[in-house]
Amino acid sequence: MLRRILTSRPKSTHYWLFSTQISPMSSRLPPVPKENERIPTAAEVSATGGVWSPTSAKKDKIVELRGAIRGVQKTLDDAATKYEALDLFLADGIIEVVKTAECNENLIEKKVLQNFIKWLSSLKKVDRSEHITQAQYVSFLAEAISKIDTILSNFPQEQYLKLVGDFMAAPTNRNNFGIFQEEAEEDESMKAFQGCMFQYRLHLIRAAAEHMKEHWDKLITITDGDMDRAAVKRESLEQTNISLPLNDVISVLLEYASGDSSTQVDAMWNLIDRDKDGLLDESEMTQVADFVTISTGKGLSRFFEEVLRARPAWKLLKHKEKREENFPKSFWGNWTRRKETVATKRLKKQFTRAVMLHFEYELEMRHRLRCIYAWANKAHQKNRIDSVHIDTGFGGRKRYVELVPKISLLEFREVQQEHFAHLDRVSEEIIRSFREDLWVYQGSGRES
Repeated sequence: MLRRILTSRPKSTHYWLFSTQISPMSSRLPPVPKENERIPTAAEVSATGGVWSPTSAKKDKIVELRGAIRGVQKTLDDAATKYEALDLFLADGIIEVVKTAECNENLIEKKVLQNFIKWLSSLKKVDRSEHITQAQYVSFLAEAISKIDTILSNFPQEQYLKLVGDFMAAPTNRNNFGIFQEEAEEDESMKAFQGCMFQYRLHLIRAAAEHMKEHWDKLITITDGDMDRAAVKRESLEQTNISLPLNDVISVLLEYASGDSSTQVDAMWNLIDRDKDGLLDESEMTQVADFVTISTGKGLSRFFEEVLRARPAWKLLKHKEKREENFPKSFWGNWTRRKETVATKRLKKQFTRAVMLHFEYELEMRHRLRCIYAWANKAHQKNRIDSVHIDTGFGGRKRYVELVPKISLLEFREVQQEHFAHLDRVSEEIIRSFREDLWVYQGSGRES
């Protein structure tokens, strides 16, 4: 199998840590720290136990499979058959595409994205207070989706995507920033690699625009905490509940066009921060993480489907074995076509499972976010709950309300980067989970 080695990489160091799994059986939340209390490290939490657990059923199975091949093969990749290796190569290629696309600023200089980014930037207003109604919001996102569809329809997809499984990282010199030099662009592999990155970016932008378009109601909803705080000050928030700031909406799409998962979280944080004080309630913080993981998962799924459409899952190897460029269609009999259909359907199912389950269940994202909120040293309300009485408007009666403190982006990042760094590499996390699923599937086949 000929694989195309990417001998140069952008200046960015990527560390892979096996996902720190939270024990699903543990419902105990960590205690709320006092003001300016030191945040526990990941090592301290693992050593203490009760919250984080470094294992899961899938990882236990992988350890078991590695033990079964010990002394025969070095790795699970070595134990794969030549057909199973194609699936692993496919995952490796996509990992290289998304890692490079999200850390390479040169990507936005290419014409395929340049015009779209210029169009978005031209819509930004000097007056940042300008808001748009629901009709304007939907119309703007529909136009953005239409422009992306036009670019995708004119893009030579199959020419580049069929080579995704051939990309692999160079064993040395990973940080040499030479991948987009002129001499490298002349090489077919580098052109294909660039084309795959463009395609990934386009699907990512489209998925983000679609997801935002479908969730207008969630974005304009004011939390109960903000309503109660406004009631204490005898203010009304109803007038601001029918529009969104145009610049903030555009900024989200721009980050999906040229940023990475970390900057996308920042942009969504700013959009959901309705009162522009830089602080969010716990429910709004969870909404930010949901948006980034779900929209990225949708875009990645579409990209994966396009890759499978351009690169057959099974008969590609069969074609290479025969070493004939124009292979007769009669060769692909019903049995061969059936093998291709089954392999494609299996890969789609496994990838969909990774998108749906990895963050929500394997990483226990919601539990991690609850811990992040609980451990953060929140300056708002001095990290304490305020107890207030609010007029109900009925005969002078009052109701008792507890106002929990809000969290800033910097306070969120301080804990998130220690205990939930997976949120800064959403696409890579999903694909690596998919690759682990392939190991389990292939290992189970060897056992049966």
